[in-house]
Amino acid sequence: MKLGWDLKSGLNRKLRAWKAWDDPSSGEFTWGVELGSNPDIVMRKGETEYFRTGPYTGNMFSGVYGPRNNPLYEYVFINNKDEVYYRYTLRNASVITIIVMNQTLYLRHRLTWIPEAKAWTIYQSLPIDSCDVYNTCGPNGKCAIAGSPICQCLDGFVPKSSEQWNAMDWREGCVRSAEWKCGMKDRDGFRRFPTMKLPNSTFSWVNASMTLEECRNKCLMNCSCSGYSNLDTRGGGSGCSIWFDGKHGRRKKVIAVASAVGSLVFVMLLTFCIYMTKFK
Repeated sequence: MKLGWDLKSGLNRKLRAWKAWDDPSSGEFTWGVELGSNPDIVMRKGETEYFRTGPYTGNMFSGVYGPRNNPLYEYVFINNKDEVYYRYTLRNASVITIIVMNQTLYLRHRLTWIPEAKAWTIYQSLPIDSCDVYNTCGPNGKCAIAGSPICQCLDGFVPKSSEQWNAMDWREGCVRSAEWKCGMKDRDGFRRFPTMKLPNSTFSWVNASMTLEECRNKCLMNCSCSGYSNLDTRGGGSGCSIWFDGKHGRRKKVIAVASAVGSLVFVMLLTFCIYMTKFK
């Protein structure tokens, strides 16, 4: 399966669900590659973002959980001047597998055929849980499915609306607990968050040759920088990804929430981290 863009022709290959089980006309539920400085795959309900895979980090998409070396299939992600696409190939040609967009439950299923049972079984479903749904905890929020409640503010932040937050309506997210002023280098720093999905890459900048230290300094010099990480996690990490707050133009919030954290992540996710501005 080849999913993504032919940049020369403008062709965009994406999956789109039926409008209903008994209506094969085009529905609103889609799955496709979205372009940007660091493309990823986005699930949408109409125009609303519902799930993001996170950017590709050299081995797999940063926000999709699974073994680095999948026993069933292998990923290929191509990003060049002519094409941006994702493809998977089966390691065992005898395996029969399909991808289904479930417009009723708003899930993307990967199904595998079991010959002995003469039935399809669900190999993977996305989103996995409430924490996997985009923006569950709002800006500057983190989500842990084993937590109670599942949403918490990042360190140094408080709920924007305590009333809504206590009612478990987390969409407004969190704001800084104290005023932040750009350019105070004696107080500016970064906090390491090692088990979180990378933020939305819509407002991001990448450089494949920078070191992580150079990336950090680049972020510090820009008042709209929200955080940074390695671009590629292979071989100990390389390159630079920097996120910006495209809405406000100031270092006010994370573009996307941190999602599906805790001990449920795999080793690859533990090798990279999000750095956020720390305020004392």
